[in-house]
Amino acid sequence: MGSWPRLIETMFWPIINVLMLGFASLYLVRTFTTATVIASVFIAGSLLNEIMTRTGMGMMVMFLEEIWSRNLGHLFTSPLGIADYIIGTLGFSFMKSIVSIGPAVALAMVLFHFSLFGLGAPVIAYAVLLIMNGWWYGLLVISLLLRFGLAAEWMAWMSLWLVVPLVAPYYPVAILPGWMQIISWSLPATYVFESMKSLIGHNELHGDYLLKAFALNIAYFIGASFVFYRAYQGARRRGGLLQVGE
Repeated sequence: MGSWPRLIETMFWPIINVLMLGFASLYLVRTFTTATVIASVFIAGSLLNEIMTRTGMGMMVMFLEEIWSRNLGHLFTSPLGIADYIIGTLGFSFMKSIVSIGPAVALAMVLFHFSLFGLGAPVIAYAVLLIMNGWWYGLLVISLLLRFGLAAEWMAWMSLWLVVPLVAPYYPVAILPGWMQIISWSLPATYVFESMKSLIGHNELHGDYLLKAFALNIAYFIGASFVFYRAYQGARRRGGLLQVGE
């Protein structure tokens, strides 16, 4: 919190994304009088998507900074347990995602007269479920780095955005090709965004979607934790914790 360059970087991309989609939505509303719902979906989808991606990115960057500073070996030879590391990483990413999304939410209210909190209590459930989605996905990205080191850094950055088109934050899942729809419905965030679009467009929450998202998040988090633990054990056996930056 005492590093203003980090704070600026944390808030910069959510603000840029909201500005681009916000102005695009204004154009739609002023050109097509029936586009008000679409504009709201664009802005809400942008804000909620940032919560998910910033959570996973916060975890990945935290791990990468340990590699860049060659501190990973020292970190895991300390009394810090693997469970402690996971809990600390999850907590840090949660706080970072909240800090990063705050200015973007305020900007959407000032410039585009859209309040995410206007969705009511469901927005809390949306945020929690998307943070959970970011958690297990972040663990998988860290596992990739543990296994392959900095050679896989470019894959880690790409993978953070790989799922965004699949979870359909701005458009209905039905618009995707059939094979992509199968993948889309297997991701928890898809159910969150479908519920959000239904709430904005038809005032229908689809609570069953949120229950499915929660169940999938729990299942994937358990699986991701297992993958992370195996990657960590493999790195320890081959001395990768000291050489993961090579």
